[in-house]
Amino acid sequence: MAWLWMCLLACGVAAVGSLAFLIRFAERLKYEGRSMRPEKSDVGVVLGAYTDGFEPSHPLAARLRAAIALYRQGYIRAIIVSGGRGENETVAEARSMKRFLVMNGVPADAVHEERMSTNTWENLYHSKDIMRDRGYRTAVIITSDYHLPRAIAVARTLGVEATGCGAASTKGEFRAAVREVFAHIEYMLRGRQAPFWKA
Repeated sequence: MAWLWMCLLACGVAAVGSLAFLIRFAERLKYEGRSMRPEKSDVGVVLGAYTDGFEPSHPLAARLRAAIALYRQGYIRAIIVSGGRGENETVAEARSMKRFLVMNGVPADAVHEERMSTNTWENLYHSKDIMRDRGYRTAVIITSDYHLPRAIAVARTLGVEATGCGAASTKGEFRAAVREVFAHIEYMLRGRQAPFWKA
């Protein structure tokens, strides 16, 4: 029976080690995202997140408030809101985002909707098309702090000249930050981005 206890102990140690790795990686992503500083650019690109009808989730509202602040401070002169309609959503994220921005004082003609995207890669791929069509050359990518390193890496892979603005996440979003660790690793393995520490 000793071997069984040894196996259980080894599994326990491995589980604790894996959890510690995930937590440290997630904290590192948050730190990197919050450390990035936006530069004055043509447009801000706000990446979508869940919206309950026209009521943005807390993470999405934080991203939108960051975009409003950048717009008011003159960092950007227009905003692209990027996000399609998920299976559990009744409206496209981009529609909800534009409504929020307009209701908070951003002129409607300064907000461009991108409603086709279902993931980060598509967000930036389709937003790049809008940038090209509108003559925007530079962008500030606006998303949650833990999400920003991957978003910036994808933007660079796509050839988008961009800096970033990470909306501060809350303790309640830590599960999403941990999920982002797996997404970050997956994107690296699929060759869709350079690691953020080399970008």
